This record gives sequence, C-alpha cells and structure tokens, in this order.
Amino acid sequence: MVIASLSCESVYQENWGRLKPGMTKEQVEELLGSPSSHYEPRSEDGRVIIAQERWQYGDNLSSLATGAMFPSEAHPRAWVVYFNEQGQVTSFRAADWAQE
Repeated sequence: MVIASLSCESVYQENWGRLKPGMTKEQVEELLGSPSSHYEPRSEDGRVIIAQERWQYGDNLSSLATGAMFPSEAHPRAWVVYFNEQGQVTSFRAADWAQE
C-alpha cells in the first residue's frame, strides 16, 4: 500500500510543473488523474465554509479526517488545485513536504 502511495506522489511531482491557470478540470484530470478528495463551495447560515471548489491529491486518512472536521482549508500535506465557477484552474499549491 505504501508503494502505491509513493508512486502516485511521484506522478504529482512529475506533472505538477505543467499545471497552468485557466486549465479545465478535464485537463487537470488528464495530467494528474482523479483527485483523492473533492470539495465543493459551501455556505452555512450565511457564512462561507468553502469559498472555492478544490481538488486534493495525495490525501491520507489523517488529511481526510482533518478535511471532514475543518473543510474550509486544504491540508498542508495534500497537493491542491482550486477552480472557479467555470471549472478553470485559478491556483494550485504543492504539498508542504514537496516544497521543502
């Protein structure tokens, strides 16, 4: 199981530099594969919980649990792609450990 996770992480690292603002969801999925988690914009009682759609890659049980408890922010250990209402990339962020 760890080997599969490491091979997936290498795909993100290899292709991350090819991400560009304005890319469509289809282009991102072709480049990185299916996300490990997906968050839709959401409001509750007039306050914004999740401002922008985001796809996360490389989630583990810890980051998924954190996302369930605190959905407004992406876990720093996950690779994250943000999309606008038209389904185009607005920004992205590599996992914190990959930036070190």
